[in-house]
Amino acid sequence: MSKWYTPGSLTYLNNLAMLNENEVHIWLNYLNVHEARIKHLYPLLSDVERERSERFKFYKHRKAFIASHGFLHSVLAYYIDCDADEIEFTQGEFGKPSLIQQQNPHNIQFNLSHSNNIAMLAVCKQHSLGIDVEYAERKTDWAGISKRFFTKNEQQQLFSLKEDEQKKAFFQIWTRKEAHMKVTAKGLYLSPTEFEVSVPPAAAEFIGYSKNADNHQYKMQDIVLPEMFKDYYSCFSAEFNFSSVTHFIQS
Repeated sequence: MSKWYTPGSLTYLNNLAMLNENEVHIWLNYLNVHEARIKHLYPLLSDVERERSERFKFYKHRKAFIASHGFLHSVLAYYIDCDADEIEFTQGEFGKPSLIQQQNPHNIQFNLSHSNNIAMLAVCKQHSLGIDVEYAERKTDWAGISKRFFTKNEQQQLFSLKEDEQKKAFFQIWTRKEAHMKVTAKGLYLSPTEFEVSVPPAAAEFIGYSKNADNHQYKMQDIVLPEMFKDYYSCFSAEFNFSSVTHFIQS
């Protein structure tokens, strides 16, 4: 079971201050917060993020966006010498955000994901990251999605599992897929059918591409969430051979 550090933990700040070159920090945040908290987080967002938040048709989606991006600003402020409300982002070719160079002397890399009521953030130095979290208790045609977006080998392994194990395995595979798509910075521009990941009960692993060669090194890991979030599944992938992962809960 993973150890999750909270702000009340004696070792919280010590662990936070020691982001080593071979380490990944994983952050968890609860998004279903009081309106007063949303009003506090909204000013932390950039002008672009505020504009994006206004485009959501439903308030619950706007609230989740503000809460998750306010969380992102708050956490990144720990790692760079910049106030949370002054953080600026740039975007890569396929839209993946990163810190602007002027604010990022230590080359902090990050990736954010949120689903239902929680957000997950991965942080490291120097190397690309991808993270995904999925809420499993929503209505999902997981079998149909598997047949459309998983490789033939992944499908065969998934549907050979016991019937009561298949739904859980689907979400584990899906988060592994999403984490890899994000670590490459291509996101949805990379089809999930173009590559293969391991299938539970095997540990998270990038197997390889069906056609294209890729000389990058990828290492992924399933994230074991606290018991109160047992209905969520999460995985992250990194473009380096990390040797340490530290988990934090931001309140």
